[in-house]
Amino acid sequence: MNNRVHVSGHAAEVPYDLICVAEWLAQLFLTPFDAERVAAARTKQGQAALRSIGETLNQPEAAEQFCLELCSGEIPETVTRLQRRHSALFDGVFRDSGALPYASAWDGTGRLFGAAVSRTQALLDALDVHIPQGCAEPADHLSVQLAGLAEALRQKNAALTGAMLAELDAWADRFADQILETDNGRLYGVAAQFLIALLEHVQIYHSCELNREHTASVALT
Repeated sequence: MNNRVHVSGHAAEVPYDLICVAEWLAQLFLTPFDAERVAAARTKQGQAALRSIGETLNQPEAAEQFCLELCSGEIPETVTRLQRRHSALFDGVFRDSGALPYASAWDGTGRLFGAAVSRTQALLDALDVHIPQGCAEPADHLSVQLAGLAEALRQKNAALTGAMLAELDAWADRFADQILETDNGRLYGVAAQFLIALLEHVQIYHSCELNREHTASVALT
């Protein structure tokens, strides 16, 4: 994958590598690994894909750690361990050792389903993104916001990309820091590193796009 962003008088290419990473992280934080996903990640192709994510985000060592975590132990043991960890971190059962993946949990109001839900839903509507019927999570869930960011990038909609970034920037770094504190060196700690790196890369891409648009508009005046 090529993680370089080239800016010229022409439109920059759609960053498919960042889109793929955003969608992959969305699934990672939404649902725990099952046996099928662990088995797929252990294949030669799966390991190559994980290392490619590390290259895209300039996190090769983190990607190696992620691979090791997924390849540790027999598949049933790995699945059980990762499912328990996912529940402990994200389901709100152990508040002192986890981090709720909802923007509203980090807005200082002390309650869920706050204003971030309606703000994000409005952005999703503008992108024509619909939460799948089988998904019970609100719009301010990290995975839903990442899916919205991926679609904004896919549509090359600079305004909505910026708006989705603003929603994530308001809380995702603190969420990731909490995961790093409680799961450092393990799979979800690595995922938190990936999340921080992804948002940094998207911000660079977005800034380049805004600069390109500004340069193009100046050239026309």
